[in-house]
Amino acid sequence: MLPALKYHVWRRVRAAYYAFSLARLPLGTALGRSVSAWETAQGFGDSPKAKSSWDAEYSEGRWAYMGQQDELARYWVLIGYMHTLGRGGEYLDIGCGDGVLFERFKFLDYQRFVGVDISDVAIEKLCRHNDHRTNFLSADGDVYEPAGHFDIIIFNESLYYLREPVPSLERYARSLKSDGCIIVSTYTSSRRSLSVLREVKREFKVFDEAKITQGQNSWLCTVLKR
Repeated sequence: MLPALKYHVWRRVRAAYYAFSLARLPLGTALGRSVSAWETAQGFGDSPKAKSSWDAEYSEGRWAYMGQQDELARYWVLIGYMHTLGRGGEYLDIGCGDGVLFERFKFLDYQRFVGVDISDVAIEKLCRHNDHRTNFLSADGDVYEPAGHFDIIIFNESLYYLREPVPSLERYARSLKSDGCIIVSTYTSSRRSLSVLREVKREFKVFDEAKITQGQNSWLCTVLKR
């Protein structure tokens, strides 16, 4: 098959896979792996990628825009949920990047804050915050096992970068306190992220959800209970 034709065929397969939730079909798991492998090979911006790619992107400053004005509204909604529902307790931020969320949240009271990201480059910038109640560490979110239990677990535009998002979310949910919750931020222009959110909503109870629109972009901030 010619490369251009193959590319367009796979784009259609990918679109169908997410639009019609083909992961639920008998061969859906195998198809999902093939779609994920193709996405990774093509470098899609909303798909899993290697640790080396994350390190390179943080070194080049590609994610600096996350701290700019046109992302601000989403962060304050996230922090509002975190502060209200977490009651200053214990927080776990999976895919914390170089700490844009924490930089806004740190002025509020908390007992413990753990931030995890696969990129050594991102985490290196945050190690200066490590103390008796704050810990940033480099680890792969697909396999990381948290220590202890948390009031709030946050996936701020990070869940859809995991290779097995729903099974991973179920695993992390075991680290919630009895009345704890998970907060997921989802970029609505990403087919993969919306598909992941649909699957998540089948497995978890939606406690609350807000849609944030700022400029031409919009996000869903979803609060989940076990």
